[in-house]
Amino acid sequence: AGRRLRPALVASAETPSSGGGGARQPLDAVRAIETASESQRSDLAVVLVTPQIPGNTGTIARTCAAARVPLHLVGPLGFDLTDAQLKRAGLDYWNSVCVRVHDDWDAFHAYWRDVLGAPGRLVAFSKFGARPHAEEGAYKSGDWLLFGAETTGLPGEAHDACADSGGIRRIPIDETHVRSLNLAVSAGVGVYEALRQIDGPPVHQDEPTERRADAPGTW
Repeated sequence: AGRRLRPALVASAETPSSGGGGARQPLDAVRAIETASESQRSDLAVVLVTPQIPGNTGTIARTCAAARVPLHLVGPLGFDLTDAQLKRAGLDYWNSVCVRVHDDWDAFHAYWRDVLGAPGRLVAFSKFGARPHAEEGAYKSGDWLLFGAETTGLPGEAHDACADSGGIRRIPIDETHVRSLNLAVSAGVGVYEALRQIDGPPVHQDEPTERRADAPGTW
């Protein structure tokens, strides 16, 4: 059975509305989405800092649900959590994701440091990172993986906090034609590489629940 989390303290925060025109709405309207499940992993978490595109956040929520990894959102957000694009991309899965909303970076960092007692390292993903994301030993049990906004990346204070904690990782790309990876792609790459290193080699089931008769290879 699931358990309810104490709502994040976001009553004073505001975020741009997805409707444009400079309208703003209170971020505390999203608190009711916070849920948790006993099946969630406790050794890894994902943190999106000021995400701007609802479809990306929804897709990352789906990835986190599939991997049983908790997801945290740090405002101000570039959308509200009732956005239709967000619903289509992954809102149906959020009751399996353990979402917690923080009104800004300072609120998140205080929650991680003071409320939880800095339970693990903060590991940033950035095109300006000095170390490759797939370097062996890059991730440890308890890590929090941080990803910045689609347009601006992580704020300076987040970079500094991660540099002092778990470091800043870079996913290598050829920048001849593209400047960066899509945020949802980056999160997926980061999450599954971290899980590979934390969990070790995969364990094959003797009898997969679903397998095509003509599938190549054996278990």
